[in-house]
Amino acid sequence: MKQFIDKLIPLTIVAIFILLLLSIVRISIFGEVEPEKHIYFEIVFLLLLAVTGELAVIYLKQPSVMILMVLGILISHSFLVMEWNFVRSLNLPLALPVSPPEILRFENVINVFAQLGAVILLFKVGLHNKIEGIFKLDNLAVAIAGVVLPFIVGYLYATTTGGNFAYSMFLGAALTATSVGVTVALLKEFNMLEERFAKIIIGAAVIDDVLGLLVLSFVINIVGGDGSIGPLVTTFVSAAVFLVGSVLAGDYFIQYLDRKEMSPRRFLLVLALMLMYAYVAEYIKLSAIVGAFLAGVILNRSRHIKEIEEKTYGLELLFMPIFFITLGMLVDVNALAEFAVPILVLSVLAILSKVIACGAASLWAKLSTKESLMIGIGMAPRGEVALIVASIGLTTNILSASQYSIISAMALLTTFAVPPLLGRLVKQKPEVISTQ
Repeated sequence: MKQFIDKLIPLTIVAIFILLLLSIVRISIFGEVEPEKHIYFEIVFLLLLAVTGELAVIYLKQPSVMILMVLGILISHSFLVMEWNFVRSLNLPLALPVSPPEILRFENVINVFAQLGAVILLFKVGLHNKIEGIFKLDNLAVAIAGVVLPFIVGYLYATTTGGNFAYSMFLGAALTATSVGVTVALLKEFNMLEERFAKIIIGAAVIDDVLGLLVLSFVINIVGGDGSIGPLVTTFVSAAVFLVGSVLAGDYFIQYLDRKEMSPRRFLLVLALMLMYAYVAEYIKLSAIVGAFLAGVILNRSRHIKEIEEKTYGLELLFMPIFFITLGMLVDVNALAEFAVPILVLSVLAILSKVIACGAASLWAKLSTKESLMIGIGMAPRGEVALIVASIGLTTNILSASQYSIISAMALLTTFAVPPLLGRLVKQKPEVISTQ
């Protein structure tokens, strides 16, 4: 009897604990919780969702990037509202709340985590690249081609479908964007970051960011400005000073860093450099990931590079899954349904314009046909870069709400299309990849 009681007591406590957890989860989803408390629930939820994603990768045999973005769609506000309305329409004998569940309520905080995930991802990629390998003629050719043709395609598509001049210019600017966070994560997952085609994608994306910034500045100046050339010159000079100055200043940082062994204080300085470069790049309207990537490239020359990689692995595990989940959360399923045809047509044109332009430039650089195709697909995601372009157009009243929805949906669909397309090509080409 005593043994039975000894077993019963802990089981009872565990059962009560589980009930307590379930009640807290229910209140956290449907009830009112103070913001400073609820954010812990949100972070825990996202991390558990990332664990679920990793388990799904094992059973579904799909890239983790794709799985995480799909999970993000499933917890997005628009999808939850649609799903909740459907469940309530079934009139099930359940006491369901009227309002749909609210899992993530403080998106500003979660977006910070997501941005840190993108920053850390590109920083780690930068650690595998040398500065002299970025600004090569091959990369420049791919970047220029990947800006010119998509801009022309976007402009012509908008004008032929009845769009005004302002919308046509903004759509062209949005199609020049390249967001390689998903591509890089996929190549990292397949251990292909050292291949030549992967280095061209990364190098061209950095140059593309600068060119895309100049295009956006030009469009804003033409559409909403006074027509002066001043803002364009300022943008170009700021980008050039940052790119060159960051490398030169980085040399002095490396000299200091390599004097002694890697200590906690020196590692904190490494993180400070990464975040400072990300901040400066974001401030001058380059992407933060460009600054983080440059910080990684600079630290590639440090003798402590392996230690830096090992010490940042924990940050990568924490923040990167949140980045890909939030990409999925940005999808507005209502906009997809309302503007399905223009979104699909525009997404196809967006992908094809990058594939044709960047692929042709890659063939000129003497890469194989499959490598050229992989570069074109790898440059296709518009992601958060095009979202920024669209949001600028919306906040300045140049774009309407429907035009913003079409561009933002295109940006996310092109991002979603890359993992299955590139993953299939990677698995099909074991022998033709060039590493020179």
